Amino acid sequence: MWCVVHVRNGGEKHAEEFVSGLLPECVHARCFHLTRDRRKKYEGNWQTVKEALFPGYVFIETDQPDRVYQELKKTPKPKLLFSDDEYVAALAKHETDFMERIADRDGRVGISKVRIGEDGEIHYVSGPLLGMGDMVRRVNLHKRIAEIETEVMGVKRILYLGIDIEADDRRSQAC
Repeated sequence: MWCVVHVRNGGEKHAEEFVSGLLPECVHARCFHLTRDRRKKYEGNWQTVKEALFPGYVFIETDQPDRVYQELKKTPKPKLLFSDDEYVAALAKHETDFMERIADRDGRVGISKVRIGEDGEIHYVSGPLLGMGDMVRRVNLHKRIAEIETEVMGVKRILYLGIDIEADDRRSQAC
């Protein structure tokens, strides 16, 4: 089961280390924040950049969410910035399944390779979007992002995942 903790925006790594050190080993918890890789163009060259997928949130994978909640509740507020009503919220099973499908074990969502067919159709060749084309709302080839609409933390959200366009060998041979 995955739990989510609201922390200071930009303080995800610090909170991750703090929570990992706070929880006893018997809880068997893995604490991480989700990041995504994207392609951005700087000075005419495409670069891969790493960004937080959910800024201000740290995830905890555990089989004892009540114990995690009790341990975190003992923490003074300045150590972690919690919302006033909830310290830890559990993700629904379908939300956890979706996150496990798009992210690797380290919480990184990689770049999906896409190919553009002769009919203009976008085909997902590899990466997190492979087999998930029905969830894609929109693809912006210019910005190299795909918009996915899904429910996360009980709210419908649009996630922007990185894509890269695979070169078509037939076109490069014709030139």
